[in-house]
Amino acid sequence: MIKKIALACLFLVSITIHAQDSLKVKIAPNNVYKWMMLYKLNGAKQQYVANTTLENEEFNFVIPENSESGMYRLFYDNKNGRYFDVIYNQEAIDVTFDASSPEKSAVFAMSEENKLYQSYLNSIESQQLKLDSIQIVNVNSTTPASIVLEEMYQKRLEKLVGLQDYFEKEASGKLAQEFIKTNRKYNSPKLAVSVGEYLKNMQSHFFDNVDFNNKKLINSSLLVDKSMEYVFYINSSDDVETLQNLRKKSISELMDKIGDNNLIKSEVLSSLLYALAGQEELELVDFVKENYYNKLPEEFKSTKFLNTVNDLLKTAIGSVAPNFLLKEEGKSTDLLQLSGSENYIITFWSTTCSHCLKEIPKLYAFTKDMENVKVIAIALEDDKYGFDHHTQDLSNWINVLGLMKWKNQIARDYDIHSTPSYFVLDKDKKIIAKPEELEDVQELFKPEE
Repeated sequence: MIKKIALACLFLVSITIHAQDSLKVKIAPNNVYKWMMLYKLNGAKQQYVANTTLENEEFNFVIPENSESGMYRLFYDNKNGRYFDVIYNQEAIDVTFDASSPEKSAVFAMSEENKLYQSYLNSIESQQLKLDSIQIVNVNSTTPASIVLEEMYQKRLEKLVGLQDYFEKEASGKLAQEFIKTNRKYNSPKLAVSVGEYLKNMQSHFFDNVDFNNKKLINSSLLVDKSMEYVFYINSSDDVETLQNLRKKSISELMDKIGDNNLIKSEVLSSLLYALAGQEELELVDFVKENYYNKLPEEFKSTKFLNTVNDLLKTAIGSVAPNFLLKEEGKSTDLLQLSGSENYIITFWSTTCSHCLKEIPKLYAFTKDMENVKVIAIALEDDKYGFDHHTQDLSNWINVLGLMKWKNQIARDYDIHSTPSYFVLDKDKKIIAKPEELEDVQELFKPEE
């Protein structure tokens, strides 16, 4: 009898060892998302694991046997690139979150790793905000810090350090400990007397607890997140040129910190390029490509990725406007061949857009007598009938019929999603402004008094 019980226990242990873990995800509220994909983060790459559809208001995954521990990514909105990362360390996971803010709203019903890490993130952020609020009061004050304020700061600092130590100890033996240690933030032992001193302290110690060669960190998003924070959120200036120089300096310092680890360097540089292109920071994109990305070994570069970055910059201010064919005075030509004007205004409109039908005649009246401004009006239409009728009153413009509306190639090259849209070019066809309203266009060409 004892032998049978022992064999039964051994069988149960064997089943437990080889059992597949489940991953249950609930988005609440959810009236939009019906499909979810699961990836494992492997350095700069995302390894596909599985996908599933919504069933009984849940997304249910079975994690394959022998899956490695690490950070896994749940893509729930591919169109907008929205995802949520979870730690998998050989245990079942059950999580609910709000799609608009998954990091702050996540609640884990199962997974000790994720419960601990989520609790840490929420608790440490709350205490850090309280400490920072005291710093803000002090640096904005015109008088030296009071004894009361300094004492308050010391108490908050002591509590924050104690909280960090507590979570590091609680995470002993867990994968989450690596992330908790890396997130330890430096705080000055005394109140900073100025914003400059505060930022300098933060910059000097920002990477104290970051190991770019830690394999567990490489297979997560944390190193990239830290890098992006260092470049984008520590630097501050109202002057555009000063801010660009600060960011260049931070990028150079960041690359020095990463050193010869081309895997993580490639991932960080790719994230930087994508973010800078999205912000239309043409000069900084060129700086990163020329000084760092292009110098990576070939296996860490991607022509396809660079094409994506270039596509994002097609209509950035400072870029030469995308070329397209048009007809002027009965002859076929293209945008880049036009000459004789100091400025060009490109407007996308449609005869089926009621707002356009009010605004376009006003733009025409404003520009028709301008000698050094030429307007190219691209009407996005399903057919030519409305175009033929309405352009009779726009004879001073170059009128272009853009059939297939939003699918028209010119509209796609200029990333047009609404009408009317405006682009202002200089004589060399470089984009110098992208006014949002007609009033903005008029302000640009307002006569000097």
